[in-house]
Amino acid sequence: GVLRDFGTLWQGHAFREPVLAWEADLPDLSRRLRSLTGPEAEALHAEPLAARALLGAWVPVEAITALETVPRLPLRALGPWPRDVARDVPGRKWAQVEAFAAAAPPVPGLGLVDWCAGKGHLAHALALQWRSPQVQALERDPRLAADCSRRAEALGLPVQGVRCDVMSAQAEASLGTRHHGVALHACGDLHRRLIELGAARGVPALSIAPCCYHLARDPPAALSASGSAHWPGLRDADLRSAVQETVTAGASVRRRRRRLQCWQLGLDALIRECSGRDAWTPLPAVDGRVLAGSFEDYCRLQSARKGIELPGGCDFEAWERRGVQRFAEVSALDLLRHAFRRLLELWLVLDRAMYLAERGYALRVGLFCARELSPRNLLLLARRR
Repeated sequence: GVLRDFGTLWQGHAFREPVLAWEADLPDLSRRLRSLTGPEAEALHAEPLAARALLGAWVPVEAITALETVPRLPLRALGPWPRDVARDVPGRKWAQVEAFAAAAPPVPGLGLVDWCAGKGHLAHALALQWRSPQVQALERDPRLAADCSRRAEALGLPVQGVRCDVMSAQAEASLGTRHHGVALHACGDLHRRLIELGAARGVPALSIAPCCYHLARDPPAALSASGSAHWPGLRDADLRSAVQETVTAGASVRRRRRRLQCWQLGLDALIRECSGRDAWTPLPAVDGRVLAGSFEDYCRLQSARKGIELPGGCDFEAWERRGVQRFAEVSALDLLRHAFRRLLELWLVLDRAMYLAERGYALRVGLFCARELSPRNLLLLARRR
C-alpha cells in the first residue's frame, strides 16, 4: 500500500537526523522545503491543504486523502444534563465526553465498564444518557476512584469507582459476557489490554477511542493477523508521529515546547561538534524551572547528566541561534512526514479493528468529534456477532 511504497518519506525524523535519507533521491523536494522560512513552515503546518498542494509534485496526496477519509458516526440526541454533572470538568474534556456519548450507541441490558476512568466523567455521563443499571469505573489512582464514587453518589448515579490497575490480573474479573467496555483516550497498552482481554472474555460490546500508541512496553508490532501480513515497518518513533498533531494546546504551552525543542537541537548540534559523533543524543526531561533559565544553564545541566564534557570558552549564544535555525529546518522537513501522519494512525486503529473482527466482532470505525476538539477523534465500535 501507500505506507509501504513511500516508507522512506515518513520514516525519516528530521529532529534527530540533520540530513534525511530521501533527500538524495528527491533533491528538488529537499531544496523546496529547506528554502522555507520558519514562519512559512509553521503556516503550512496550520493549513494541511496548502501543505499538500506544495508536496503534490512528489507525494501521492490524492491517494492519501482518499485513504484517510473517514465518515462521521451518526449522533444520537442527548437528554438534558443535571445542573452539576460537568462541575469542575474542563470544558474541552466535557465536550469530548458529550461527543463520545452521542456517537457510541448503548447496548440495553449490559453493565458498563469505564476503562482507565480517571474521575469518572465518561462513566457519569453514560450512566445518565444510557440509563445503565450498573457502571464500574476502573482507575489505578485510589484518590480519583474515590472521587468518582463521591460524585456519583451526589448525582444519584449507579457508578462505582473501583481502584484497579487494568494491566493487572484484577481487571479480568471486571469484564465478562454481560459487560460493555468503554474507553475514551486510553493510552497505548491500556486500550490494547481492553481489546485483548475483552475479546478473550467474550465481552459483547466495546466502544474505544484509542490514543498514544507509542506508550507500550513491547516493540511495535501488529495486533491482528491481517496487520502482521501487511506490516509497514513501524518503529516507536513512527507511532509517536501518528499522534503528534496537537490543535488544543494553549499559546504558552506551545511557546515552552518550541523553546525546549530549539534548546534540544542547539545542544545536539554542540554535542555532535565537540564529540565528533554524528548521532542523536537522547536527553533527560526537564521541568519548567529549567526552561525559565538560560540556554547555557540548560546545556550545562544536560551535559552533566549525560557525562559529556563541553569545550571551554563555548559560545552558547551562537549554539542557541543554531538551535533556532535547526528548528526552522525541522519544521519545514516535517511537512513531508506529517502528510502521512493520519494514515499511520488509521492503520493502527484498523489493525485493532481487524483483531476484533478475526475474533467474531462486527466493527465500525468513524469520527466522533471534530479535529479541533481532539485530533484523536477516531472511535472503534465493536459488537460480538
